[in-house]
Amino acid sequence: MTGGILAHEFMHAWLRLQGDRVSRLNPEIEEGICQVMGYQWLDWFEAVDPEASSSRSEKAQFMRNLKKTFKGEVENMLDGAYGDGFRDAQWAVSRYGLDHVIRHIIRHKTLPRE
Repeated sequence: MTGGILAHEFMHAWLRLQGDRVSRLNPEIEEGICQVMGYQWLDWFEAVDPEASSSRSEKAQFMRNLKKTFKGEVENMLDGAYGDGFRDAQWAVSRYGLDHVIRHIIRHKTLPRE
C-alpha cells in the first residue's frame, strides 16, 4: 500500500517539475491522474510478485484482500477531486493510454475527451 501512496505522491512531484506547463491544474485533473498512478502501481506490483497473485499463504491472502479493499476505496470515493477525478482520469487512460493522457495534461491542462 505504501508503494501505491508513494506512486501517487511522486506523480505530484513530477508534475511540479514540469513547471509552468502544468501550474494551477484543476484539482480533479491533478488528483485524478495521481490516483491513477497509485492504482496502476498496485496492479504492477501484483504482476511482478508471483507470491502476491498465486500463493495461498495467509500473508499473501491478506495482501490480496488489502489491495482489493484499497482499490475499491479509490474506485468508489465520493470526493470530487479524488473520486470523480480518478474515474475521469482512469477512463481517459483506458481509452487513450497513460502516455497520451499525461502529454495531453501537460499541453492542455485537461484530460482528453472524445
